[in-house]
Amino acid sequence: MIGKDFQQLTTGEKQIWQDWVQSSGHVLMLLPPYNSGLIDEKLDWQIKFTELVSPLESSLTQLLGSEVTQELSARKGVSERNMGHYWGASAFNTRYDKHHAASGVFAATCLPLWSISLLDKSDLLLEWFTFFEQLAGTPSQIELNATEELVQLKNIDYSIMACILAWDLTSANKLMAHQADQTFPIFQFLPSDVEAGFERLQSIGYIDTKGLTSSGLAALKDSTFWLYAEQLKERTV
Repeated sequence: MIGKDFQQLTTGEKQIWQDWVQSSGHVLMLLPPYNSGLIDEKLDWQIKFTELVSPLESSLTQLLGSEVTQELSARKGVSERNMGHYWGASAFNTRYDKHHAASGVFAATCLPLWSISLLDKSDLLLEWFTFFEQLAGTPSQIELNATEELVQLKNIDYSIMACILAWDLTSANKLMAHQADQTFPIFQFLPSDVEAGFERLQSIGYIDTKGLTSSGLAALKDSTFWLYAEQLKERTV
């Protein structure tokens, strides 16, 4: 995710991502550019501009050093010197947080890993990301079982998730009640379709009794429905 996009999220939306990385096998990596200042309210990671960097051991940082314009300062979290995460003694280009031994990883880097300088350096990029992949561990058996169910989602399921996100709904009945209260309904859902959609989404852990889960939000963001979901939420606010 682009760093400044994460910084612009609400505290609640950031918490959804923080909850998501509590599960093993999950990695959230923030990439530049960032806005200057704090990345997340729960961490002391500060972004500031830098005019001069001092690449260390890593071949990747040596390659990208001239393209870096920002740096991280922080006390919380971890940076690995042998991976080239440091700029000098107290500034960093990369920082990560692993909440406990069985959790995933939340990380931020100031390295422009999307740079065209890396087009023919896929081995360096793969090595860099592999470090975080291994650090995050493997998905839990519960998550693997849910994936193996291979539930085939329908378009209406993504529409339902968009409604849950925008209108803060927790059940099929509440969705139908919200639709009935609209003078000119945005959707024309049938009760049976909504019930079936909620069952599919619950079976793979995309929604629960509190609404959209972190994995459900991630799936919605990865879909073509995300732009519409954002617009629907903005109109609701």
